[in-house]
Amino acid sequence: MRVNWISFSTNKHHHIIVKLAVVVLLLGLAFRLFVAHYKGFASDLESPVSEKVQVRAPYVEPPVLVGISENEDHIHLDVITEKCDLFKGDWIPNPSGPSYTNESCPWIENHQNCMKNGRPDFGYLYWKWKPHDCQLPRFNAERFLELMRNKAWALIGDSISRNHAQSLLCMLSTVHVLVSRAAVQSP
Repeated sequence: MRVNWISFSTNKHHHIIVKLAVVVLLLGLAFRLFVAHYKGFASDLESPVSEKVQVRAPYVEPPVLVGISENEDHIHLDVITEKCDLFKGDWIPNPSGPSYTNESCPWIENHQNCMKNGRPDFGYLYWKWKPHDCQLPRFNAERFLELMRNKAWALIGDSISRNHAQSLLCMLSTVHVLVSRAAVQSP
């Protein structure tokens, strides 16, 4: 009987040691995650917003001429040499308004249409994103179509990519009526 009591006692100590080891590992992991997360916030707080980093711009070729048809028409491409961080900036008022609305774009589906679904305000349409230290020109749909003539595009991704594709189609439809390939090929 004494032998059974000793083996039971040893088993009990093993369970306690395993539980203690798991608790120590979990506490260590939690501490590590907390410290790593805290350091990420600290580095954001330490760097001032107006800090400018001088980066030596790589050599840029002179402006390129791109042919758009066989009759020697060309489009001049602007070369932009400034560095622009698109992720740091502010929302600013845009008095010119949106390029398209839910009313003017047939590519916006009903469940995505804020205006038809009863959103009472339209002020959100009159804002645009302005990155710090650079100017983004307004999207030029005609120029984009000329540059992309005879080229194939594939937009791959999830629902956010679908929203981007719909937005691109809406902007392009302001200058050109889009026709689906299926409609053109059907007899």
